[in-house]
Amino acid sequence: MNPKPTTTARRQFIKNAAILVPTITLFPSWLTASNGSRLRIALIGAGAWGQQYLQAALQHKEIYVSAICEHDAAAIQQIKQIFNKAGIALPAFYNEGSADYKKLLARTDVDAVIIATPWHIHYEIAKAALLAGKHVACGPIMGSTIEEHWDIVNTSKQTGKQYVTLDEQSYRRDLMAITCMITEGKLGELKTIHAGAGYSPLQAEQGATPYPVYPATATANLLGISSANRYTSMRIQQHQQDCVITKVNPKTKTSYQFVTSGLASTICLETSNGQSVLLQSNFNTEQHISTGFWLQATGGSWKDIWEWVNVTGGNAVRLDLGDNHPYLINSLAQYKQAPGQENVALMLNDFVKTVQQPATGHPPVCVAATNSVIGTLATMSARQHGTTIQFPNFYS
Repeated sequence: MNPKPTTTARRQFIKNAAILVPTITLFPSWLTASNGSRLRIALIGAGAWGQQYLQAALQHKEIYVSAICEHDAAAIQQIKQIFNKAGIALPAFYNEGSADYKKLLARTDVDAVIIATPWHIHYEIAKAALLAGKHVACGPIMGSTIEEHWDIVNTSKQTGKQYVTLDEQSYRRDLMAITCMITEGKLGELKTIHAGAGYSPLQAEQGATPYPVYPATATANLLGISSANRYTSMRIQQHQQDCVITKVNPKTKTSYQFVTSGLASTICLETSNGQSVLLQSNFNTEQHISTGFWLQATGGSWKDIWEWVNVTGGNAVRLDLGDNHPYLINSLAQYKQAPGQENVALMLNDFVKTVQQPATGHPPVCVAATNSVIGTLATMSARQHGTTIQFPNFYS
């Protein structure tokens, strides 16, 4: 159903060898107590990405997987092996066709769905799931048009069902640590963010990819994107900046990376608080490039290839993420076995918490729509030769 992701496909960005500062508050902490019953989920799309979610879900103490929708015979065999290895009885299986996933949504033993299908059918499945009374966790792309984004926002609000984005790359420990420093005021006022693909060999899908190659949730958390500080406008342009590319030694056939400078297709965003955000919008079709993640604040700067944060007028500070932080301890304690991919596990646990005790104020769907629509607006801007586009206010 989905092509097998490489280590640098949309979800596989490298983790810095960092450890967690003792005051992380950036990711949702919407729940501290269980509602006493397991969340019954169904997986729609169980290719390579979906199987990552499935492996984490089967180890989560508060999740029960009741059904799976997948059409590929090889993927189904892999799914069965995952269940057998976990010692868990097989769920109900459905084909991926429209009629089949709608039969799945009619089940009374499904509280929520994880959508891991190709991006162009996210909208129709998500809307059907919300209308069927199911909570939704979906890949970063919500829809193809502004109207589809508004439709999902309104449907989520009307049904009272949560819609959360699956953005595990934003759960990198280095991004959590730097966000903590910013929210604690240790680096002053945040002025600029350059958010791009992680520094690793970018052997992603060949050609253009519609998926964001930047950690959108972490970027929004750093900026405090909300009704009080919104994205107000955006445009797309070619931007000269440092980037990392990978080359192969013709003699040894080994790959190596080096930093160069060149034009990268860039999404330029402005916030109502006057901050600037530059997002890497796509991979180069001939040579994949990484612009990495870095930021500038009034009191210092940081790049994700550094273990140290440069503090203005002082010594550099090591980016320090400790394994003993309560957020990590409490989140990972929800798993029967140590999760294979920590960022996926943290993300999935926050989805469970969101469903069990929703946040007050604006629902998660507003955040999801804000992050997702960036790609839609970038396409509009590019077609109009870099025209500035006004950003919709999903918090209104």
